[in-house]
Amino acid sequence: MSDYANVADELRAGTRPDLICATCPWDRLCVSPPSTTRAEIDRTMKKANSKDGGPWLGLLTAMTLGGRDTAGELCPVFLLRLRDSDGRRLAEGIRSQMQAWGTE
Repeated sequence: MSDYANVADELRAGTRPDLICATCPWDRLCVSPPSTTRAEIDRTMKKANSKDGGPWLGLLTAMTLGGRDTAGELCPVFLLRLRDSDGRRLAEGIRSQMQAWGTE
């Protein structure tokens, strides 16, 4: 179930998240890291700016690639949980774990 609207409907209908996750195409990986690195974007921008096409090609390339080095993807259940009223508590827990990373 990768369609956010369908997952939201299933959760509202009372379907347990573990049942949704059991059929998940994300293969139990709730967060996928960005698929593009900053270095790849920089190389693509340099290539676009060196081609004939003026500033428009560079601008179009920048608009297309904007944010790809920082944008991860979230599974529908995880995303809907973050948007829920208790999502703030979940996000704060993740943030505190991230801040303590490597200090233990």
